[in-house]
Amino acid sequence: MSQIFRVLWDAIRAFWEELLFLALMNLVTVLLMLPVVTFPPALAALCCVANLVAREKAIHWSDYFDGFRRYFLKSWALALLNILVLVIMATNIWFYTPDVAPFKLSPQASLALDALFATLGLLWILMQLYAFPLVLEQTDERLRTALRNALALIVINPGFSILLLIFLVLIAALSIAVPPLWVLLTFAFFAVVCNRAVIHLLQPFRDKMAAGQTGESASERVSE
Repeated sequence: MSQIFRVLWDAIRAFWEELLFLALMNLVTVLLMLPVVTFPPALAALCCVANLVAREKAIHWSDYFDGFRRYFLKSWALALLNILVLVIMATNIWFYTPDVAPFKLSPQASLALDALFATLGLLWILMQLYAFPLVLEQTDERLRTALRNALALIVINPGFSILLLIFLVLIAALSIAVPPLWVLLTFAFFAVVCNRAVIHLLQPFRDKMAAGQTGESASERVSE
């Protein structure tokens, strides 16, 4: 529990320090969402900027538009994959409803199958919180690698991931009640929080790698 609060506090603090830039970039992102072709790249660009903010680095408009160009195709690949997976999950939930299924299905079996596909859908949504931030943090930028690592982070940190999703859902609900928040803040805030969460979850692995490299260097010096 303390970990999620620390991550959220760090994200809020970093977001506040770049509030003006992020609000303007959030507005530009919303405008770029209107033409369908620029929808995914706009979110990718905002995520690139948020990654810098989460790492407490200064941001500029060049960072936004560089991210837009660099990840144009990759963002569309992830968007199409998301559409495909969510359609498959929704179709399966609908298909196994007792009154819809073309074969006899007990209520218990229908409920179990619906619960299975709903759980898989929820797992996929959780993976999306980490997927694109992982693309930005990895040396290997392939989506397959990012999705695999996103699943690994969820399995290793299930409680953290669920609490993160709950927090974002609450912010989304607040933004629905106050629609201008979507235009000026919400997308950018989500991006900063998710990037900060990924950086936090990756830190133990990076510390182990650094310790291992330090040990190897020490061994080489001793052998010399």
